[in-house]
Amino acid sequence: MRPGNRRGLAAAGLWGFAEATVFFTVPDVLLTFLAQTSLRRALLAGLAAAICASLGGAAVYGLALGSPDTAHAVLLAIPGISAELVARVADLLRSGLLQGLVAGSLSGAPYKIFAVEAATSGVPLIPFLLASLPARLLRFLLASLVSWLVFAKLLSGLALRTRRLLLAGFWLVFYAGYFAAMGW
Repeated sequence: MRPGNRRGLAAAGLWGFAEATVFFTVPDVLLTFLAQTSLRRALLAGLAAAICASLGGAAVYGLALGSPDTAHAVLLAIPGISAELVARVADLLRSGLLQGLVAGSLSGAPYKIFAVEAATSGVPLIPFLLASLPARLLRFLLASLVSWLVFAKLLSGLALRTRRLLLAGFWLVFYAGYFAAMGW
């Protein structure tokens, strides 16, 4: 594996872990940029992000088991997370573990909330992790595929720099809208 590929995998894994714990920007940002030049590289990075996100979820789950009040306080201190969003995630989990994780993954509910809510509601760790991996992987792979289709195929006539600027603009607008909707 080439050094650039290793760095991409390492960055995606680190980002997946960070976002699953306290970081507030999804690994999809990196994955969509990687997909502009290589779908394969983005898909592999998505797998690394999903595996490391599950590890981060296990760490958050452990914190919530040992100190649920601290875990909830940490969640509420993260930009974009509100008590209402935590309650919505609890409702999603009650609808079923895998279904709730997939719905949350596709609707923008931060995974770290699922980890805390799973631990505090008595969901065992192993089923939580077994459902986490495909739920995280689904969104990461979809984000990579959509970016590749749009930027590497539909807009392939544009210079790579222009495509990257368009993607950066997309993410800036996305997060401005997300944080505005969350009251930040």
